[in-house]
Amino acid sequence: MLVLLIHPRRQDAVREDGLDRFWKHLRIGRRWLLNGWQLFMRNPWLLGGMGLTAAVVLGVLELIPLLGGLLIALVAPIMLSSVYLALEAIYRQNMVLPVELRLSALKQSPRQLLEVFRSEKRVLPAATISMLSVTTVLLIHLLVRLVVGEAWVANWSNLDHLTLFGMLAVALLVFVLYVLLAASLIYALPLTFLRDEPLVPSLRQSLKASRHFTVALLVLLGVLLMPLLLGMIAASLTPWASYLLWLVIGSVTLPVVSASLYCSYRDIFSAHYNWMPADRRRHAARAGRDEQSLRPL
Repeated sequence: MLVLLIHPRRQDAVREDGLDRFWKHLRIGRRWLLNGWQLFMRNPWLLGGMGLTAAVVLGVLELIPLLGGLLIALVAPIMLSSVYLALEAIYRQNMVLPVELRLSALKQSPRQLLEVFRSEKRVLPAATISMLSVTTVLLIHLLVRLVVGEAWVANWSNLDHLTLFGMLAVALLVFVLYVLLAASLIYALPLTFLRDEPLVPSLRQSLKASRHFTVALLVLLGVLLMPLLLGMIAASLTPWASYLLWLVIGSVTLPVVSASLYCSYRDIFSAHYNWMPADRRRHAARAGRDEQSLRPL
């Protein structure tokens, strides 16, 4: 019998490398968040107005039975793409919005959410991404219906322990599938609309980058989930308090997280930093490119 032994020092080294990688990516996520906040503060009137409008639209669509989730999947990529275009313009202006332009920026913020359709060359990719998002969400819903049926919309408190455990497993699977969908889109959108790259390779690059920077992106996900968690707590008081809290906090967190994702896109896919998959990164120089690529705004 062949017995493979790993030296304890090597085990400790692997463990330390894993911890160092975790904390380094955690700092990267924090840096993205701080850079996103700085970018948001350059024009909070436009971005805050876009965030408030997006929060209202998403909140209204969520109230629609059966079709609400599909409609959100349809419009979310469009709005996020338009926010990326606005962030690109704000980044290149490299200035804080003057006082006399703040009201004008606030007025045009709702229309800015459709900015992606103002160019003919963006219409087809935007429609394709929206249909891809809707189709994926629809397939997820059909999968849930086939696996658990009507138990998905039933009162879970009345279910037996075995059924409840199965429902939790299905809920975890649905969450993972939604995360994979988001991971394939968050960088595909700026690659497609800001760099004019083909859609399908952009989806693949986005998924690879999201997989490599999972820990850093979890920092942004935590901020994004904050209004949802607070809304669930407020819903125990009154549904209107939950919706109002979602509008107030979402109008800030949505554009800040979007700006943080934009900063992460510029870091990962910068012309000065060609992103490499994890297996090739091991052979790169030990200069710590992950942190060298993070340049303050």
